[in-house]
Amino acid sequence: MSKRISENVPIPLPAVDLLQRWGKAIRAQRQVKKIPMRDFSHRINASLNTLQRLERGEHSVQVGTYLTAMITVGIMERLCPPPEYSLMQSAIARVRAPTTKNDDDYF
Repeated sequence: MSKRISENVPIPLPAVDLLQRWGKAIRAQRQVKKIPMRDFSHRINASLNTLQRLERGEHSVQVGTYLTAMITVGIMERLCPPPEYSLMQSAIARVRAPTTKNDDDYF
């Protein structure tokens, strides 16, 4: 049984729109490749019900399932380009200097 997502949690509208676009794109590419729903759900290791919810763009589907579906139909790079290296770096400097064996706090 899947975990229920509370409907009281607000989902930002841009996120809802993005999930719906992802769902439509995945469905369209699955149909272009003529992959039946049952076969596709098996390939992405999800239930048929989850695939239906994914293709509708529902937010209750895990993002990993969306990404697996994108990889399976070959559209991952177009829908989710990898982040630039600069986005993965932090400008925050270390607050505490690294300890050495000569420090009193070392144990």
